[in-house]
This record gives sequence, C-alpha cells and structure tokens, in this order.
Amino acid sequence: MNTEPKTQNDAQEHVFCRACLSEDLQKVGEKDRFDLMRCTSCGTVVVSPWPTMKELNEYYQDYKANDSYLSKKESKLRRTRKRVQKMLQLSPPGKRFLDVGCNVGYTVASASSLGLDAMGIDIDGAAVEIAGKEFPEAGGFQQLSVEEMAETGVKFDMVYTSEVIEHVPDPESFVRSIATLLSKGGVAYMTMPDGGHFLVPKNFSTWGQVVPPEHLTYFTRKGIATLLARHGLKVRRFQISFKPGIKLLAVKE
Repeated sequence: MNTEPKTQNDAQEHVFCRACLSEDLQKVGEKDRFDLMRCTSCGTVVVSPWPTMKELNEYYQDYKANDSYLSKKESKLRRTRKRVQKMLQLSPPGKRFLDVGCNVGYTVASASSLGLDAMGIDIDGAAVEIAGKEFPEAGGFQQLSVEEMAETGVKFDMVYTSEVIEHVPDPESFVRSIATLLSKGGVAYMTMPDGGHFLVPKNFSTWGQVVPPEHLTYFTRKGIATLLARHGLKVRRFQISFKPGIKLLAVKE
C-alpha cells in the first residue's frame, strides 16, 4: 500500500482507492464506459478510467437538478434543520457555519433560523443565484469551490456538505480543504452514498447510485473515516441508515 496521497495529475494514470490510497483493487462491474473497482482494504469503489476535468466540465454543462430541489422546499428545510441541530449537539466552539455545495440554500436558511452566522458556497452559479433570491434573509451565498474558500484563511465552527464528495474529482483536496476551514474542535457533517451498505446489490453496477461520471467514488464507512482521519477529522458518530447512505458527524482534533 502506498501511503503517499496521489495528485490530480496522477488521476488518469493510476487506479487507486480515493479513501485509503491502496492500489489493491478488484473489478466488480462496469457501467457505461467505466470499470468499477473495489478496494480490497476498505471496500470503497472508484471508477476507472478516472475522468479528466474537460470531460467532467462537458458533462455538467447539461446537468439539471435545481428544479427538483426547489420542488421539495418544505421537506428539505425540515430535514436540514434537524441535521444542523445534530451538529450543535457536539458543542462547536462558535457559530460560524459553512455549507459546501449549498445548492439552492436550504441548509444555510435552516442554520440562520437557528441563530448561526451561516453562508453557503457552490461551483454552480445558477444555484447560487437562486439561493440568494429564495433566501435573501439568510447568510450570503458565493460561487466558489471549497479549495478557493480554504485559500482565504477564513475559519468556521461548522462545515456541512451533503451528497457532494462522491462527485468531486479530487476527494483528497476536498477533505483537506474542509479540515483547513474548520477551527479546532469544529464539527463537520457529511452525507454520501454508502458503497458498503447491506442493501447495495451484489451486482454493484445495478445500484441506482452508480451513475458515472456524476458519481466517481462510492465510499464505505471505513473508507471515509480513513480519509477524514488523514486530515485530522475524527468521526464521532455514524447515523443509522436503513437506506444505502452514509451520514456522519466528525470533529477536528
């Protein structure tokens, strides 16, 4: 096992686990033009070949999901409010809250309603514009990547990111940036598909979440905990989930 994280420049040349960095992977299926490779160490599944940034940019030019999010406004607000309340149970050091991949702003609105100093970022400019119009009384919204936000030097007491990490071309950089953004003792809440859940079909490629190049990494609990720990984030709690999804709370040590 190679213990040194790979860089994005290596992505198209090596097949390796984006969670624990092992290069010992076995093919468990294929979908479209992608092979599905499971890590024999942590169980995480990654696609191969790893897509280029050009390919991903072309794919997301036609990505339309904002309308479906807007149609579920009330239920989304209820759900995100409960999640923010769970973060508060871990006693973060302050009230600064960031939603990474904020989409149309539901979590930021929920955090603001709970008295937090909240803001959201997303690389989707259209979603950021909608968020500002839907929730003008909530915190600010900016079109930024998590890496760009981390470079500003700003710190947050809570970082929330839901159904984002499975999409990103560089999970290592993504988690490193979250860790950089968090103050010591800060709380992270993350959700993602669970590639190790007991309800995932034995024929992995038939699972509904397998939609490359939209989803690139299918983490297991062991896999995501390993990636987080590499950047000083300790999982405090995995929520029970009867559907194939991971919901976790972690603290920056």
